[in-house]
Amino acid sequence: MRTDFGNLIVDEAIVHSIPRKTKTDLVPVKVQFSDAVCSLNGTVRGELELKFGDVLVNLGREVVVDAELKSPLPEQVRAFLEGERDLVEVSKETAELLLTSQPINSPDGLLLVASVRLDGAKSLLLVKLEQESGMQATEIVTDDGLRTFDVRYFANLLFTEASRVYKIALFSASGMSEDVMEGWAADKQMTGKTLAKFFREKFLGCRLKNEPRQLTLRFHDAAVEWINSRISDADTRVTYLMAVLVELQSPTPVLDPDAFIRTRLQQPHRESFAEYLRDNDIPEQTFDKDTELVEPKLRKMRMAFDNGAFLIAPLDALHGDSIKVVDLDDGRTRLTVTGVMTETRSFGQGRGRARPRPAQQDDTTAVLEPDGHADAADRP
Repeated sequence: MRTDFGNLIVDEAIVHSIPRKTKTDLVPVKVQFSDAVCSLNGTVRGELELKFGDVLVNLGREVVVDAELKSPLPEQVRAFLEGERDLVEVSKETAELLLTSQPINSPDGLLLVASVRLDGAKSLLLVKLEQESGMQATEIVTDDGLRTFDVRYFANLLFTEASRVYKIALFSASGMSEDVMEGWAADKQMTGKTLAKFFREKFLGCRLKNEPRQLTLRFHDAAVEWINSRISDADTRVTYLMAVLVELQSPTPVLDPDAFIRTRLQQPHRESFAEYLRDNDIPEQTFDKDTELVEPKLRKMRMAFDNGAFLIAPLDALHGDSIKVVDLDDGRTRLTVTGVMTETRSFGQGRGRARPRPAQQDDTTAVLEPDGHADAADRP
């Protein structure tokens, strides 16, 4: 499900107070309901739209309703999006569900429920946040003409720059059909991980649309296919494939396709790659990276040529001068390998242990000139 969160428009919102539950409560705690929507001026709307959109772009995960989780929230959302329930009514039911879903001793906080439009489609936004406090210093001039600061304490701040943990879910009419409802969810507390289980399963009644191991594998395969089918320059092929492998091997727990495109690809190739990802149903937003399935493909690079020759090399060998790839003017590619030849054998005998490097041996340079176009950077 593709969208541009920069097109998020907040129409109206309501906020309810969610108290802390403890094991020692003699009387069950209750939600402190609001009875009417908030008063939002243009500046407040704009700030909310920017903050929500930014969180969804950077942390949003595509989710899909799972009937087996038996949460009542999807039906409440559907009723609102189909115009059968109003915002105030649905928001109160949603607040009660959040209170019953979250674990004991979860900090008290607020639930903001907003009617929004996403790419013009009616949508419902849910935001769980903690209320904050802080001070404001305003420069003033006293009656005596002296400059000073008027310092005030505010106990009810929301969405500050150092905002504490909050979670977001967004469901749009564009992601809803008779049998399916898709949306997005983000959890600032779980940056680089997944969504809190109670929030995703008990409250939202959703599962992740894309399993991280499969999605990481699909990104790798789509990237390699694009490199080989869309890039003709051999040196650029090698550079791009190295970029893919380095990105997947990096210690960061997430993969941001949009950032990869902006930082790793040349300008003329960026839209082509983005379109190829879209065609292969790979999200442009950040997703959780899990290299378990793709890890065997990350160890070495294979370069194959149409005359049947190929080279398999560890990635470290491509960082120095021992392997060079040069495009020739006639469409062919020259691959040069420089190093100490430790062994020769017929192909197909199986793997054996390499012989120890001789104490004294001159470097041996091999030059391979295929007869036709190179298939550099073939899939590892």
